[in-house]
Amino acid sequence: MEEINEQIISTVADFFGIFGQKEAFTLLLAINREKVYNDFLKAEAGFNSYKLAILDKGINNSPYQNQVENYPEHLKMLPSLAIPGAKSFPNIGEIPEIDEQALNFIHPDIKEACICLAGTAGGPFKSYWLGRNSLDKCQYWSSTKIIPILNTICSLNSDINTCQIRGDDKNIDFNEAVEDVISYAEKVGSSNALAAMFKCFQTYVDLELWLKEVTGNNHTEFQGLYGEEPFILSPEIVQDHQVLLSAVSESKKREDQTGENTVTAYDLTRIMSMVGWFYHLPEPAKLTGMSWENLQPFIRNLGKDTARYVDVAIEKLGIQNSIKYPVILSKLGFGYSSSRQRTELIYTCFTQFEYQRKVKSIAMTLRGAKALGDFDKEAVEIDARMAAEVTEIIRLLITDELG
Repeated sequence: MEEINEQIISTVADFFGIFGQKEAFTLLLAINREKVYNDFLKAEAGFNSYKLAILDKGINNSPYQNQVENYPEHLKMLPSLAIPGAKSFPNIGEIPEIDEQALNFIHPDIKEACICLAGTAGGPFKSYWLGRNSLDKCQYWSSTKIIPILNTICSLNSDINTCQIRGDDKNIDFNEAVEDVISYAEKVGSSNALAAMFKCFQTYVDLELWLKEVTGNNHTEFQGLYGEEPFILSPEIVQDHQVLLSAVSESKKREDQTGENTVTAYDLTRIMSMVGWFYHLPEPAKLTGMSWENLQPFIRNLGKDTARYVDVAIEKLGIQNSIKYPVILSKLGFGYSSSRQRTELIYTCFTQFEYQRKVKSIAMTLRGAKALGDFDKEAVEIDARMAAEVTEIIRLLITDELG
């Protein structure tokens, strides 16, 4: 007991020495993760599986809504990283070394996870990877929708800001289609149908192969859709009436039957890391065919995810008035698996901000699951749990205890 008290006193002294009095107190309270979880669970009162307190919070209710336009500029800031075990950021096609014991502190309801920290201490750009079952193949629901969009952008050599997608007597703005996939606003169409449309520009086999070539993970399967037919069955991407990219032929589609979308936490974290740190990565580590100009509108759209776990984490930690130059990019995934008889929730994200004169940066994917025999109860509990675990990860990030 004396040892525990001494440890608490030491921690309190350290916190008050580093952080302001009010922030130090809030950060200390956040160490009690069960209380944090229970606070988030109380906030779920009146919500259910159709609308959740944090998963469905929406960009319009985010304090960072007005910062989204500035995200690309903020991402030019070089993050700091001083972890002894950090190594060079992996080149395209290379799987980094992942510490699979480093995330044991995360709650058991988070079944798979992968975190990447990256930055520099004045030398080369380095990264450090942490995992829990990070290479296990699973269904990641709608979080994988970012993959075909990025593949499509990498296939274009022109400015996507002036591109349209046409077909089936429809003509839609490229960036508005991407925004709807992320935000679920349905300005153009449903997220599922638009995501399926972005899968039309490659055969399912070729898109899966592209993903494998990017991540180096040869066990991924990415040949499924999202429960709806493509918004445009044979789309073309046009600019000034010139066709830049066409859907694969109908005959090729028939040969290439849909399959499963079973990827890994590592795959999604790798993709998010390559988006968030694109500006700083050496050429061999960058997405082939991607330009900074074309990535910027995608970054802004990725800032409009309806899930706001980093938002509530920053608020819970009491640091919202102390951070500068925030960036929050994310994509949710959510659904009930009848085969596994449980509710599953995925949050893949990249966040960066300046705090205590240091630029903090992290990419992560967490996949949670809850089986209680009650869809609504499972949903609210896993929503609260995801918020609590993201809060803990951000807390460890700002106190330099992660990695």
